[in-house]
Amino acid sequence: MDSKITYHQQVSYCGKPRCRRCREGIGHGPYWYAYQTINGRTVRTYVGKQPPAEAQGIGVGEDTREAGAADLTDVTVRLYVLGQFTLERRDRQSGQRWQTVADASMQHSRVRSLLTCLISAPGRKLGREQAVELLWPELDFETATHRLDKAVHSLRQLFEPARSRPATSNLLLTEHATLMLADQSQLWIDADAFDALLAQARASSDPGKTEQLLEEAMLLYAGDYVPEERHIEWIQTRRESLQRSWIGLLLELADLRIAREAIPGAIETLDRLLAIDPANEAAVLCRKRVPFTKRLSAARSYHWQVRPQSLWRKTIRSRSLKRVPICRLAAVTRASS
Repeated sequence: MDSKITYHQQVSYCGKPRCRRCREGIGHGPYWYAYQTINGRTVRTYVGKQPPAEAQGIGVGEDTREAGAADLTDVTVRLYVLGQFTLERRDRQSGQRWQTVADASMQHSRVRSLLTCLISAPGRKLGREQAVELLWPELDFETATHRLDKAVHSLRQLFEPARSRPATSNLLLTEHATLMLADQSQLWIDADAFDALLAQARASSDPGKTEQLLEEAMLLYAGDYVPEERHIEWIQTRRESLQRSWIGLLLELADLRIAREAIPGAIETLDRLLAIDPANEAAVLCRKRVPFTKRLSAARSYHWQVRPQSLWRKTIRSRSLKRVPICRLAAVTRASS
């Protein structure tokens, strides 16, 4: 049985020894790809820099809009950075509708880069000197500071264009030599909402509630974190951390669905992971085994491929099999091999 076609935006790497972009970890793109699982194999097809018509709004659909956004009463701006870079403002007249910001300044690299640095910094705080060093390391301090001031002013206008004095904005404050973005209650960011949903899921002891929270988080993850920004190392670190969380989320969600025998839902979840990471061994095993074998057979089969039988027995003795999810057990045993 063939799965439905899904579309994802990714940076690609040609692997050529002389390619500077690949050597520096920048890569090419991002490009759009179509994924489909056919007869147990995930096939990837190149689409291009622009998404096909049927994929328009793939990362910004209504389901994604609602996920993780239970209480947006005081939020005036929201930012989507997973698989995209989209800023929205609340409509001042209706107070309900959201409008995508299409101002020309939103396309300026210095404005986008400053915003990316601010949302990636701990506590959404960034020293002015640190911002200058990150964004314009090749410029003298005076020139770089002038550019930073212009970028800050432009960003405040993007947030609140109707404010007569942008410097008084509560969404981007300057305190001494530190730039500070408003918190999630005023400036909502999908990546932070994703983290919050995962934290709630881990804290929940109710499998049903956990599954619901994981599903909401899955809807939010529309692709890599700020896919266009490949130059700053700690943004790359944030991107990799979110990607690991997303992979763990899908494996855990598949386990929860297997536990309640919702096999089609588990397969769909695993296909979603395989669309991005076709070589993920835990997902490949579960995808092949779950429809045809019992939990014990699948887990034992995988374990014998990667670990000695004695360690498998030790795992079974230390934990009840019913409490050892297939996908996470496969991932853990593989990681320790």
